Amino acid sequence: MSLLNLGKFAHCLGMYKDYCDKTLWTKNEISKFYFANFVNRRINTRTQSPQTIFEICRRIEEKDFYHKNSESRICGIRFLPGCGDAEFSEAMQFEDAELITDLVFRNWSEPDLLRTSMSYNALSGWTGTLIPNRFMPVTSNQFRHTIAFLFDLELTIYGETDFDYFVHSQKHFLLTKKRLREFNLDSLYLREINEYLRIAYPKCVLKRSYDEHDWNWLTQDFHLFIYREVLGLDSIGGQRSYRGAANAGIVPNQAAFDIKSLLSIYVP
Repeated sequence: MSLLNLGKFAHCLGMYKDYCDKTLWTKNEISKFYFANFVNRRINTRTQSPQTIFEICRRIEEKDFYHKNSESRICGIRFLPGCGDAEFSEAMQFEDAELITDLVFRNWSEPDLLRTSMSYNALSGWTGTLIPNRFMPVTSNQFRHTIAFLFDLELTIYGETDFDYFVHSQKHFLLTKKRLREFNLDSLYLREINEYLRIAYPKCVLKRSYDEHDWNWLTQDFHLFIYREVLGLDSIGGQRSYRGAANAGIVPNQAAFDIKSLLSIYVP
């Protein structure tokens, strides 16, 4: 397993915290944390049947998430039926709910994951939320860029199959989360999460710290920030942009992984 480049990590974390403080980044990304907390208060993968989990997830797929009651809607669950671009929509099927309940209790291999009707990216969005101690929400193939950058992988991760990328990206996101947990990042999202819980669940005990699923999505958020704002990876007229990296004095990995569109992230 490759090691996290601590110099790059520290530099990016400083940029991330500063950017969250000075821009609308957290406001634009908060809805995935609402989603994760909503799901974890509706679903218990250890006690509920696959049919119950499937029915709850399908209802959640149709739910809109709001930043605050007094503000305009933020549609953070972008790539689901009726939300965002149809080409990114991957509705959960019953076999996916069955697979998720199986993954709670046993080890898995490639043949097991072939049962899913979704892409590995989509599946990881659900498992990284519902089974947060075992899976991470690596919700896009384009995170190959951020993993390669933070772990100095050069071109090795770009040619991997979807399954190999799923396996290895899980490990690299887990290592990123382990390092992030060493820092106090409560100021980024914890207050907003508690505001949401206060409205949705008036009798609940508010959080004093992030839960595991919150840390998972914070890790996803950190990688997303690096992709967009540090590496500046956009596809505008077919040209790659490394504006953020250049401004930060960072030379990004000039990988041969084809970028044909803006980052398409599956957020269940």
